[in-house]
Amino acid sequence: MEEKSILSFIKMVSNMPLVKIDKHKYLVAAFASEYPSLLQTILEKGAYDAGVPLNIIDTKLREAINYEIAKSSAISFVSGLPGGIVGIGAVPADTAQFLCHALRIVQKLCYISGLPSFTLGDSMTDDEACLAAVYIGVMFEDKEAIFALNSIWKAIAEKSARIGFRVSSVVGYAVISSILKSIGIKIGSKSFMKSVSKAVPLIGGAVSAGFTYTSLNKMSNRLYNKIKESKYSIS
Repeated sequence: MEEKSILSFIKMVSNMPLVKIDKHKYLVAAFASEYPSLLQTILEKGAYDAGVPLNIIDTKLREAINYEIAKSSAISFVSGLPGGIVGIGAVPADTAQFLCHALRIVQKLCYISGLPSFTLGDSMTDDEACLAAVYIGVMFEDKEAIFALNSIWKAIAEKSARIGFRVSSVVGYAVISSILKSIGIKIGSKSFMKSVSKAVPLIGGAVSAGFTYTSLNKMSNRLYNKIKESKYSIS
C-alpha cells in the first residue's frame, strides 16, 4: 500500500463505530476512585507526570491491554465498514478489523501514559493519522517508529505540549514516510494476513477469537514496553 493509502485506511478505520474511546470517561473510570486529587493532572498530562505510582500505572496499562484482547472476539467493527474500505489497497476486512482493535489499545495506552493522542473519524487530520501510524509502527517493531516514540517523549518533556502536537514537526516527514511504507509492507504481507485471518466467516459481525489473540497480544505488549522504556529513559 502507498503512503497516502495507509493514511486513508487509518482515517477510515478510525471512523468505525466503537473504535473511539472517550478520554475523559476512560481516565475518570480508571483513576477517580483511587486518585481523586490527581485526576485533573492525569487528564491533562497522563499518569506518569501526575505522580501516580509506577506499579499502579503498570497495572492500568496491562489491564487496558488485557481487557481489549479479551473483547477482541466479541466486538466486531467490520460489519459497519463502508463499502469502499476493503478497496483501499485491496485490504481484507480481517486487516481492518485488526486495526480497529489496535487503535482502541493505542488510545488507552496514550491516555494513561500521557502521550499525545488523536481525534478519530471525519475530523482526523493527516498529521493525526501519522501520529497513529507511529504507535502502530511501534507495535510492528519498526525501528523508525521506535525512534519517533522516543522523540515524542523528549518533545513533551521539553515543551509540555500535548494539545496541538504535530508529530511531523517533531520527527520530520522522512521518518513518517518510512514508517508508513513499513506498515504498508507489513499489513500487505501474506504472513500478516494469515495471522489475522478468521476461522469462520463474518455473519452479523461475529468473529472468531483465533484471528487476533496471539498477534494482538504480542504487538500490544511491545507498544506497552516501548512506552515505558522510552519514558524512563528521559525521566
